[in-house]
Amino acid sequence: MSIAKAISSAMSGLTATARGTETVAANLSNVMTPGYARRDMQVSSQSVTGGVKVDGIVRIVNSSLLTELRLAGSALSAASTKNAFQVRMEATVGLPGQAGSLGVALNDFQAALGSAATRPDDDLRLAQVVSAAGTLANRLNDASVAVQTARSTAQQGITTDVAVLNASLERVAYLNARIAVLDADGTDASPLMDERQQVIDRIAGIVPVQEVSREAGKVALFTAEGAVLLDGSLPARIEFQGAAQVTAGQTVGAPLQLLTFNGAPLSQAQMRLFSGGSLEANFHIRDQLAPDMQADLDALAFDLQERLASPQVDPTLAAGDAGLFTDQGARATQANITGLAGRLAVNVAAVDTPWRLRDGLQAAAQGPVGASGVLNGMLSALDASRAPTSGGVQGIATLNTRFGTLEAKVSTSRVNSDADLAIRSSRQSTIQSSILADGVDSDAEMQKLLQYEQSYAANARVLRAVNEMLDQILGI
Repeated sequence: MSIAKAISSAMSGLTATARGTETVAANLSNVMTPGYARRDMQVSSQSVTGGVKVDGIVRIVNSSLLTELRLAGSALSAASTKNAFQVRMEATVGLPGQAGSLGVALNDFQAALGSAATRPDDDLRLAQVVSAAGTLANRLNDASVAVQTARSTAQQGITTDVAVLNASLERVAYLNARIAVLDADGTDASPLMDERQQVIDRIAGIVPVQEVSREAGKVALFTAEGAVLLDGSLPARIEFQGAAQVTAGQTVGAPLQLLTFNGAPLSQAQMRLFSGGSLEANFHIRDQLAPDMQADLDALAFDLQERLASPQVDPTLAAGDAGLFTDQGARATQANITGLAGRLAVNVAAVDTPWRLRDGLQAAAQGPVGASGVLNGMLSALDASRAPTSGGVQGIATLNTRFGTLEAKVSTSRVNSDADLAIRSSRQSTIQSSILADGVDSDAEMQKLLQYEQSYAANARVLRAVNEMLDQILGI
C-alpha cells in the first residue's frame, strides 16, 4: 500500500468515525423525544482509493408498528372523547340514591306529597310540595341544558378538529416539498422527517390515517376508509360550517351540517370515510348519543306531566288543561315533546296559591282544609304502573322505576365506556412500548461509541505511523 493510499484510508476512517459519533450523540440526546426515529450510519468500502465511504444516515422506522400505533391512537382518541361525554352524563343524571340525582329529587317530591297528604291543612307542607316540585323540574331542566351543552361542545370540537386537520395536511405537504429538495441535494432530511411524523401522528388522533411512501422521500396520506387526504402537492380541503350553540330538536340538515370534502358535501353514508378518531366521536355525540339522552329525559318529563294532569287525579282539570307540571305554562303534547325536559316548570297556580294543591289547580275557592283527595291522587298516580305515554320509554312501570332505569342506563354506559377506554389505552401503550423497544437503545449506542473510539484510535495510529515514516525519509 502506498503512503498516499494509507493516508486516504485513514482520513476516510476518521471522517466516518466523526459522522458515526454525531449520529450516536443525536440518538442519545433524543431518546425521549416524541416522533424521533433512531439514526444509523450506512458505510461501504472503497476498492479503488481504499478506506470507507459514508453512504448516508438512515432513519430506522418500523412502518408496520407505526401504522398500528396510529390506528390505536385514533381508536383511543375516539374512546376518550366518548368517555368524557358518558362521565358528564352520569354526573348530570346522578346515581341511584346520590344527592342531587334525578331519582332523589323525585323521591323528595313524593315524600313532600305524602307529608302534605297527612296534614292538608298545613300551609307550610303545601309550600314544601311546591318547592320539591320546583327542585325536580329544575333538575330536569339542568340535565337538558347539560345535554345540549355537550352537543355544543361536540360541535365546537368538530370545528377545532377540522381546523387542525387542514393545517396539519398543509404542513405535511410543505415538508414533503422540502424533503424532496434535500433528497435531490443529497442532504440529510431526517429532522424534517421527524417533524412530519409528529404532524401525521397528530392527524391520526383526529382521523385514522394510512401513510404510503412516494418518490424522493415524500408520503401520501389516506384515511383508513380510503379518502385521499394528500397525494401530491395539494392536500384535500375539509370544511365544516356550524353554529357554536346547539339546541334540542336540531338534527342533521335542520340545521346541523356534516363535512364538505373538496367542495362536495358528504352524505351520512359517506361520513364513514372519516370514522374512527375524535372527529367521528364528536359527530356521534352531537347526532346520536346526546339526542338519545335528550329523548330519555323528555320522555320522563312527559310521563311526569301526564300522570298529574289527569282529571281522575284533579277533578277541577278539564281535558287539555296543564297539571302541576307544565310546558312553560301550557300542556305539552307528543308533537312538541322534544326539549320538554328543558322547558318543564311548576304550574303558576300552585306557586302563587299552594292551597290549590289540596283543592284543585282550577278550583274557584278554597274547600275544606282537611281534604286530601287531590294530594293522595297525585301520590297514587306517581306510584301507579302504567303504559308509556311517549315513544321514549318502554314497558309498564312506575315513575320511580323509569327514573331508576335511566340512572342505571347512564351508569352502565359510563362503565362500558370506561372499559372500552381501558382496552384502547392498553393496546396503544403496548404498541408504544414496542416502538420504544425498536427505537434508541442507549446500551447499544454506547457500544457503538466505544467501537468508534477504537476505530478513531486505529486510524490515528496509521496517520502517526505515516508521519513518522515521512520524517525519517526527509531526514535521510
